[in-house]
Amino acid sequence: MRKLMMLAIVLGAAMTAFGQGKNVTKANSLLTKGELGEAAEMIEPAITFEKTMEKPKTWYTRAQIYDKISQSEDEALKAKYPEALKLAAESYNKTLELEKEGGTYNGLSQVGYDQLYGRALNKGVENYNNGDYATAYDNFMDVSTINPTDTTGYLYGAMMAQEIEKYDDALRNYEKLIEMDQYSQRVVSSIVDIYLNQKEDLETALKYVHLGQEKFPEALNFQKQEVDILIKLDRMEEAIEGLKIAIDQDPENTILVANLAMLYDMTDDLENAEVYYKKAIEMEPENRSALINLSVLYIGKGDKIMDVVNEMSIKEYNRNIDAAERNSSLEYKMAIPLLEAVMKMDENDELGLQNLQAVYAKLKDGNKATEIYDKRKALGYVSDED
Repeated sequence: MRKLMMLAIVLGAAMTAFGQGKNVTKANSLLTKGELGEAAEMIEPAITFEKTMEKPKTWYTRAQIYDKISQSEDEALKAKYPEALKLAAESYNKTLELEKEGGTYNGLSQVGYDQLYGRALNKGVENYNNGDYATAYDNFMDVSTINPTDTTGYLYGAMMAQEIEKYDDALRNYEKLIEMDQYSQRVVSSIVDIYLNQKEDLETALKYVHLGQEKFPEALNFQKQEVDILIKLDRMEEAIEGLKIAIDQDPENTILVANLAMLYDMTDDLENAEVYYKKAIEMEPENRSALINLSVLYIGKGDKIMDVVNEMSIKEYNRNIDAAERNSSLEYKMAIPLLEAVMKMDENDELGLQNLQAVYAKLKDGNKATEIYDKRKALGYVSDED
């Protein structure tokens, strides 16, 4: 009886192995008939049974089944197998792993895998060219599903996500490239832009700016972005130091010099502000921003002199007013040639006219002030109520 039982067990195991081997054949037959759902159900047991799980034919058949499902127009079938594309890619790769190069299934699987990848990529490019960015995004995500180690899907998927304002998806794809250490200056700039302008997360934007500076030290835009973010964070001293570094890297850049002057101006370091405004004008005599800002600095210095004397007692005021007016006038007069240089570039410059009128009024030159006022009014810069 024991021998008979042992024989039954052996026969049972043999029948199971035969059954799973037969499953592969049946699955292939169902695939040929186009009965893909039944084929998928038939092939799955075969990939876990030890007699068939290491056979290239098993995995190639599975790859073909899920490849066809991923291409099917039967939405119910695709909904039942939402990971068909991923399973097809994994099965092709498993076949390549099991069978050496030159083998029948190795060659067939390589072709199948390349076609799977190519279809997804080509669809993405086609939909992108047609302006269908949402579908192109899905296609490029399919590319990354098929080959998770390839950067193409993540890069173009991120770009499409930005186009359709799916910023979290864009960041997820861009950050995948960072994780893979396969990213460009453009990728980091895109991440900074999203955190800065869409997420309004200045600290995270600054973190990626620093990554850009480290990875691409020759790219000056990251240094400039750091300064902008530090200003927004009200970290002015750091912004000044950052701008100095940027100027060291690009000493002929007048904009950077003028911006450094403005930072000093904003922090009431008028001495350094004056130095750098003058330097910017020396580098670019028609730098409107530097010309106007330096003129306003001189006007402000003159106003401060008068503010001090106006706060004095009557006795002190009478004793100091003449000197105060002389000294303030010197500052006001420093502004005039700067503003005239602005007017030479554009005789109708609105801000230039406004400041020039103010200077002549402070110098008590009523004729000049009135003349400029009338011009401003004729240009529509002031109303009757002003």
